[in-house]
Amino acid sequence: MEITRKNFSEQLENITKNLKRSCFVGFDAEFTAILSGDCFKHRLFDTNKERYDLIKNEVSKMIMTQVGLTMFQYDREQDSYIAVGYTFHLCPQVVADIDQSFIFQASTLQFLCRHNFNFNKFTYDGLPYLSKAEEAYLQQQLKHKTLLGNLIQKLTIEDERELQKYCSEVSKWLIDNDEETIYLDVQNPLMRYIVHSEIRNRFPDVLTTDSLGNSNKVLIYRDKYVEGANSAPTAILEENLMSYLLGFSKIINLLAAHQKPIIGHNNFLDLVLLHNQFIGPLPNKYCVFKKNINNLFPIIFDTKYISFEMAKKLSYDEVWKSNALQDLYEFFSEGKCRKLQKGVNFIKLSTPFDVKQSYHEAGWDSYCSGYCFIRMGHWAACENRGKYRLVGPSEKLGALAPYCNKVNVIRGAVPFMNLVDVDPPRHRPELLHIKSTKERIINVGKVTSALASFGSIDVKPYGKRTALIAANSQHTADKILKQFKNDAEYRIAKFNVIRHSPTGRMAIWGGALITGSLLLYLLHKRVNK
Repeated sequence: MEITRKNFSEQLENITKNLKRSCFVGFDAEFTAILSGDCFKHRLFDTNKERYDLIKNEVSKMIMTQVGLTMFQYDREQDSYIAVGYTFHLCPQVVADIDQSFIFQASTLQFLCRHNFNFNKFTYDGLPYLSKAEEAYLQQQLKHKTLLGNLIQKLTIEDERELQKYCSEVSKWLIDNDEETIYLDVQNPLMRYIVHSEIRNRFPDVLTTDSLGNSNKVLIYRDKYVEGANSAPTAILEENLMSYLLGFSKIINLLAAHQKPIIGHNNFLDLVLLHNQFIGPLPNKYCVFKKNINNLFPIIFDTKYISFEMAKKLSYDEVWKSNALQDLYEFFSEGKCRKLQKGVNFIKLSTPFDVKQSYHEAGWDSYCSGYCFIRMGHWAACENRGKYRLVGPSEKLGALAPYCNKVNVIRGAVPFMNLVDVDPPRHRPELLHIKSTKERIINVGKVTSALASFGSIDVKPYGKRTALIAANSQHTADKILKQFKNDAEYRIAKFNVIRHSPTGRMAIWGGALITGSLLLYLLHKRVNK
């Protein structure tokens, strides 16, 4: 189901109920930018901290435009799963001096058009949201009675005219009409808060409240002491305003409150964006980022990482052709997993997705992630038991517990990000050091071309005539060392910090000078005796 401004309020109760009933939740997001540029190149050199440092400033310019959540509910009697899927459309907002911004790349627009992205739903119907930092900032303004003034100060000319029109209607009604009440139809919740406050300030003898039959209507009584009516408390008006401004952030808060396991696929970047959009600006320290994510969502599974690890248990003929989400989902949904030929749980979508459904639509991808998680959890649980039969959600979660809070890292120095502990040690071969014997300035592109046939490698400069080489496997590194053992143009050896780094060489020379000076001093003393 698609969720926009139009149906969010009426569906919120159902969303909450379905979340409470679920045993885990599939998650996916679509962004406003394609990950291009040097900072998004995946290098075999990168530690997770280095990669986080590279992308955090660029990611702060991006937002999630869609968030997909699929709530998987277990039917014990049928031993099956019902998947309730939602696609939430989001759009940034301006509130007083908070003006949420983002970058939309032309390449992203082309990509989204190819995948039938609905720009009208994004711009006209997208849900607002606030990060926890922005929410706290607005709450502070409410506490100090400065928010209303800031809202009025930031009104556009059109909004000012609309506010003046409402005030004029009330003034004319008080002078020319004997009716005891008047209704103002104010569609925008933010404007509705301003109208309530402004009418009370300008006309202190009236009473304003929300109409019981229509929440868009502001009901005004001529006499503030009229029997049977109460002025809407300021606290209620403020609560209604914040509820509207929070928008999709209320769903994030629900997920955090109920602590359901979150299932994503290759969600390193999703989590970075999630922090920036719903927690607050990305911290400078990578360890603080991990801690903040874990505090919000303490149980996260990444099906990309799980599939890498579980693929090691299969032969070449048994394994999926790739662990991209589409390939992985089709591998399991088409019954190609020989380990799951019998006794698997039936999984049914409560509301089928659009027949034109494609991958890269957040709701559908969140369903696929959860589907793959159920299948891999079944396989892992049955292997633990030693036999294949029906398995409940608790046993699936238990069987996949070794992979909990470990998020896949694409082409990096370490295989995953550990959200609850230190990251694992480097799993790539030792770096290689290359020196050009003929060129005064080493040509990294030329070196990369010369080594490309040996396997997957990355090269980066390490001085005028030298560079470092990172290989994806020991086999590749060994082939390069063997091939270039007696090469006339390049000298390649295993990188040694003492021999090859400037600081290491300085330490050697410094040590040599100190040792030499000490020897000369001792000789001098002996000669003078």
